Amino acid sequence: MANLLFHAVGSVIRMAVVLVALSACGTRPTATVEPKKVPAADLSGKLQALQRQIQEKDKLIEERDKRIEELQSQLDALKLIEQDRENQRKPLRPPTTLPPSQ
Repeated sequence: MANLLFHAVGSVIRMAVVLVALSACGTRPTATVEPKKVPAADLSGKLQALQRQIQEKDKLIEERDKRIEELQSQLDALKLIEQDRENQRKPLRPPTTLPPSQ
Protein backbone atom coordinates (compact mmCIF):
# COMPACT_ATOMS: atom_id res chain seq x y z
CA MET A 1 0.00 0.00 0.00
CA ALA A 2 2.89 2.34 0.77
CA ASN A 3 4.30 1.54 -2.62
CA LEU A 4 1.01 2.54 -4.26
CA LEU A 5 0.87 5.77 -2.27
CA PHE A 6 4.47 6.53 -3.24
CA HIS A 7 3.62 6.10 -6.93
CA ALA A 8 0.48 8.24 -6.61
CA VAL A 9 2.37 11.07 -4.93
CA GLY A 10 5.12 10.82 -7.53
CA SER A 11 2.55 11.01 -10.33
CA VAL A 12 0.88 14.06 -8.80
CA ILE A 13 4.27 15.79 -8.45
CA ARG A 14 5.21 14.97 -12.05
CA MET A 15 1.85 16.28 -13.29
CA ALA A 16 2.30 19.49 -11.31
CA VAL A 17 5.77 19.97 -12.81
CA VAL A 18 4.40 19.36 -16.30
CA LEU A 19 1.53 21.81 -15.75
CA VAL A 20 3.91 24.49 -14.49
CA ALA A 21 6.21 23.93 -17.45
CA LEU A 22 3.34 24.05 -19.92
CA SER A 23 1.89 27.20 -18.42
CA ALA A 24 5.31 28.87 -18.67
CA CYS A 25 5.55 27.96 -22.35
CA GLY A 26 2.11 29.22 -23.17
CA THR A 27 1.58 32.63 -24.67
CA ARG A 28 -0.16 35.34 -22.88
CA PRO A 29 -3.59 36.12 -24.17
CA THR A 30 -3.39 39.13 -26.43
CA ALA A 31 -5.43 42.15 -25.63
CA THR A 32 -8.14 42.46 -28.22
CA VAL A 33 -8.69 45.90 -29.61
CA GLU A 34 -12.30 46.38 -30.37
CA PRO A 35 -13.03 48.60 -33.34
CA LYS A 36 -14.47 51.97 -32.58
CA LYS A 37 -18.16 51.77 -33.07
CA VAL A 38 -19.34 54.50 -35.39
CA PRO A 39 -23.03 55.26 -35.47
CA ALA A 40 -24.77 54.31 -38.70
CA ALA A 41 -25.87 57.93 -39.19
CA ASP A 42 -22.23 59.04 -39.26
CA LEU A 43 -21.35 56.37 -41.81
CA SER A 44 -24.34 57.29 -43.94
CA GLY A 45 -23.36 60.96 -43.91
CA LYS A 46 -19.78 60.14 -44.83
CA LEU A 47 -20.95 57.86 -47.62
CA GLN A 48 -23.17 60.60 -49.05
CA ALA A 49 -20.34 63.12 -48.87
CA LEU A 50 -18.02 60.72 -50.71
CA GLN A 51 -20.67 60.08 -53.35
CA ARG A 52 -21.05 63.85 -53.89
CA GLN A 53 -17.30 64.17 -54.27
CA ILE A 54 -17.27 61.40 -56.86
CA GLN A 55 -20.10 63.08 -58.79
CA GLU A 56 -18.26 66.41 -58.72
CA LYS A 57 -15.05 64.76 -59.96
CA ASP A 58 -16.98 62.98 -62.73
CA LYS A 59 -18.52 66.30 -63.79
CA LEU A 60 -15.11 67.99 -63.86
CA ILE A 61 -13.68 65.14 -65.92
CA GLU A 62 -16.58 65.35 -68.36
CA GLU A 63 -16.11 69.13 -68.74
CA ARG A 64 -12.38 68.66 -69.24
CA ASP A 65 -12.95 66.02 -71.91
CA LYS A 66 -15.37 68.33 -73.76
CA ARG A 67 -12.82 71.15 -73.63
CA ILE A 68 -10.14 68.82 -74.98
CA GLU A 69 -12.44 67.86 -77.86
CA GLU A 70 -13.09 71.55 -78.64
CA LEU A 71 -9.40 72.38 -78.62
CA GLN A 72 -8.59 69.35 -80.79
CA SER A 73 -11.23 70.47 -83.27
CA GLN A 74 -9.78 73.99 -83.35
CA LEU A 75 -6.28 72.61 -83.84
CA ASP A 76 -7.45 70.44 -86.73
CA ALA A 77 -9.14 73.47 -88.33
CA LEU A 78 -5.95 75.52 -87.97
CA LYS A 79 -3.94 72.73 -89.56
CA LEU A 80 -6.31 72.70 -92.54
CA ILE A 81 -6.05 76.47 -92.90
CA GLU A 82 -2.27 76.26 -92.81
CA GLN A 83 -2.27 73.48 -95.39
CA ASP A 84 -4.56 75.51 -97.68
CA ARG A 85 -2.28 78.54 -97.39
CA GLU A 86 0.71 76.40 -98.30
CA ASN A 87 -1.12 74.99 -101.31
CA GLN A 88 -2.19 78.45 -102.53
CA ARG A 89 1.25 79.95 -102.40
CA LYS A 90 2.74 80.45 -105.79
CA PRO A 91 5.87 78.45 -106.09
CA LEU A 92 8.91 80.64 -106.48
CA ARG A 93 10.55 79.86 -109.78
CA PRO A 94 14.08 80.74 -110.51
CA PRO A 95 14.44 83.16 -113.42
CA THR A 96 14.71 81.47 -116.76
CA THR A 97 17.57 83.64 -117.84
CA LEU A 98 20.32 84.77 -115.60
CA PRO A 99 21.79 88.16 -116.12
CA PRO A 100 25.48 88.09 -117.02
CA SER A 101 27.66 88.65 -114.05
CA GLN A 102 30.53 91.03 -114.44
